[in-house]
Amino acid sequence: MGSPTTVQYRFSQGVLTAFDVDVVHVADANLELLLGTGRASTYQQLLATLVLIRNLRRHGIALVRTLPPNARRSADRLQRLASWMLDRATTTFVAFDNSVATPDRTRTVIIPHAHYRERFVGFPRGAMVPGRILCLSATALPTDSRGLLALPRIMDTEGVTLRLAGKVTSPLLKESIRSALAQHRATVSVRNEQLSDGAQVHEISSAELVVLPHVETLSDLQLIFVALSLNRPILVPRTPATVRLALSVGPAWVHLSDGPITAQVVDVAFASIRNIARSEQPNLEGRDLTSIHAAYEATFRAAVAMARRHIVQPM
Repeated sequence: MGSPTTVQYRFSQGVLTAFDVDVVHVADANLELLLGTGRASTYQQLLATLVLIRNLRRHGIALVRTLPPNARRSADRLQRLASWMLDRATTTFVAFDNSVATPDRTRTVIIPHAHYRERFVGFPRGAMVPGRILCLSATALPTDSRGLLALPRIMDTEGVTLRLAGKVTSPLLKESIRSALAQHRATVSVRNEQLSDGAQVHEISSAELVVLPHVETLSDLQLIFVALSLNRPILVPRTPATVRLALSVGPAWVHLSDGPITAQVVDVAFASIRNIARSEQPNLEGRDLTSIHAAYEATFRAAVAMARRHIVQPM
């Protein structure tokens, strides 16, 4: 941890092999990197979990985990056992809000997701294209993006176009895109590639509305805050977390869908964007990087103290 007033950080994308640290912090989306179990069998995943837990306890290292927006429980018995043991060995869980499921509320700290306003200063922005709907992904576009391809033709809102941006890996989505481009190239466009930060900024700032059919992973959540940081309204599924977000950022910034993204849902979102008075930018108070960094630093210090007092129950 360094001196009492300084926290020293070390970043790694692999298995824990250096034990001269006080805290290991990992987002659950990256647990496979920490465990080294990318292509391992469930039995090997269990063994890797046992090795990590042993090393954490032997060296008195606190484990802090940031939980995903929606955790999925594995159907595999060994994976559930490994998860249970890792939960027991975790010093502190970090959740983005109170709607996130956590294995133990008494060991959970709420730290909001940060915004990105300062991060993208100086990045080239695109000019907003009226009527453009953007569906993007930092990884791979979901297969059910197919349902968006017909929107420009069936919506009541005039002048709507659809833009898909991200890697297209699904054969079904590839075929649907091929057909849409052949018949409706004037209203549908596609950017089929892994998006850099700069590409995300350009695509989002060029859109009037950003649509995310799912909010399940940390990458999905990050895209929400990139869009809001660039002052672009979003349309997302209704969940306890997105309802909270809609209330906190102010009217007409976060639009909610109770099911699949339909023409009617998007028409309502456009009507709200264009007719309801909204603030110049969404309210993201308390989400600046300085505040979030301070909250994590305090969490790390508390986790070290807890680990040293052996508060986490032994297996």
